Amino acid sequence: MKILFIYFYVIDNSLVVESIYSSKLTEDSSTFARKNCESSDYYYEAIEIDVIEGGCYNLISNSTIDTYGYIYKNYFYSIDSTINLVSENDRGFRSNQFELITQLQTNTKYILVVTTNDPNVTGVFSLLVTGPKNVKFNRISKYLSVWSKINEI
Repeated sequence: MKILFIYFYVIDNSLVVESIYSSKLTEDSSTFARKNCESSDYYYEAIEIDVIEGGCYNLISNSTIDTYGYIYKNYFYSIDSTINLVSENDRGFRSNQFELITQLQTNTKYILVVTTNDPNVTGVFSLLVTGPKNVKFNRISKYLSVWSKINEI
C-alpha cells in the first residue's frame, strides 16, 4: 500500500514542502541482517527517493513500531548493508522513530530503507519528508538489490 500527500507551508520566508509516504512491513516483506553477522530476521522496505531540487531534506518516520532508517546512495545491497551507506538513525526524532537530516542532490539515486530496531517486527509506518521541493517515492522490488549485486560480479 502506498499513499502520497504533498503539503506546502512557509517558515522564515522559505517554502517548505512535505511529502508523505505510508506502507507496512509484513511477514511477506524482504528481510536482511541490519549489521554484518546479525540474524537476517529484520523486515524492511526499500524506497527510491527521486529528488526534484537539491537541498537539505528531513526524513522522519511515524509508527507504533520502533523504526530504524538508512539512506543509501546509488544502490542498497541487502547482503552487505554497509556498502553505499550515507546515514542511519534509530531514535533521532521521537522515542522509537528515526530522523535523517541530509543534503540530497538531483540526478542521484537515493534509497531509503525502513526497518525495525528489533527482529521479526511488523507494522504500519509513514514517512514525512520535508525540503525545498516535494520528492517522489518508488518502492523497490523485493529482489532488486540482490540481483543488482549478482549482476555486477
